[in-house]
Amino acid sequence: SRTWAGNMTRNSYRQTRIFEKRFNLQELVDGTKKNEFRIWYLSGSYNPQVVLIAKENSINSWSLRTISFYENKSDSINSDYTRPLKSGFKDSLNLNKYWNLTSQSNLINGDSFGCMDGNDILLEMSDSSRYRFMWYRCPEINKDKDSSFLLISQLTDRINSLVLKK
Repeated sequence: SRTWAGNMTRNSYRQTRIFEKRFNLQELVDGTKKNEFRIWYLSGSYNPQVVLIAKENSINSWSLRTISFYENKSDSINSDYTRPLKSGFKDSLNLNKYWNLTSQSNLINGDSFGCMDGNDILLEMSDSSRYRFMWYRCPEINKDKDSSFLLISQLTDRINSLVLKK
């Protein structure tokens, strides 16, 4: 899309590919052997930035990797740790509904949702046959205005609760 939201999505996608290489992460675009999703928390106004990577290791075995990083530093990683997730983790998130979630750039009125100084939430999902990238500006502020923002807010709240239990 040539809209503001479309341009933001395109720029964010490019930025995540740069970070993917910088952190030696597996490319998701062409699919992965097992399920994986990433939630990028990016903001131009604060550091460190964060990416959460939930990855299926085997049937009913998942891990959550948290990378905190500085966007413009050569030695950018602030912290990097991985921990196992409980059995049933994937089922508790109901990830299937996110495969069909509409990205802000694809919403009819996507340009009307935003905020002055907020964060972008990027969701990437991949499995053996699919890849999906979605972008949202300030989902917490907009969650009462559109169901896509509500769903992404619920997902990030659930994942954040796991991270905080570290």
